[in-house]
Amino acid sequence: MPSYHEVRLYLGGLWLLIRGDARGLRPFDISDEGVLRSFWAVAWCAPALIIGWIFRRMEYLRHFPQREDYSFIFFLKMLVLEAAHWIVPTAALVALGFILRFMPLVRILIVVRNWFTVPLAYATYVILAPLTFLFDQHAALAGYGSIALAAPLLSGALFLMWRILRTVMGGPVMIRVATIGLVVLAEIIVARKLENIMGVSLT
Repeated sequence: MPSYHEVRLYLGGLWLLIRGDARGLRPFDISDEGVLRSFWAVAWCAPALIIGWIFRRMEYLRHFPQREDYSFIFFLKMLVLEAAHWIVPTAALVALGFILRFMPLVRILIVVRNWFTVPLAYATYVILAPLTFLFDQHAALAGYGSIALAAPLLSGALFLMWRILRTVMGGPVMIRVATIGLVVLAEIIVARKLENIMGVSLT
């Protein structure tokens, strides 16, 4: 598992890439071992995930008080859903690498995406999830609060990822648009399908 010092280097590298500085690639290991090791990022996300799952469970019970699902089963479903959030983008990047012919960049894109997920997870689960839950406790704000809070976070994450792609990939704009658009779309579609199949959707 990468140490705290290594993770700080990765986050520093991400910041340089966001600023358009290709030197941000230096900390990342894009060997086969490095790609696999980048999935340790999920361990660094674990505290945030647990907090997010607790608030998701509370929100679920508020929407469906008549359901008697055990918390253990619910959290197991959340684990499956979270696994999809890591596997689907990786598979999508590999597929797009073949189709759009940027396979030499796929490894670094997977590694960078995995470590980018760490700060995103904390912003989503530690900051957004509690605020959304509190907003939804007020009848006048229910539903709208989630949208008002989630939209800036999603827009900001896409903007930052776009800047990273611009630094890492370069090349035609449409290739980058297709990459970020199709990866995000695939992740959303699969996540929604799994939520409905497992019965944990809030809608």
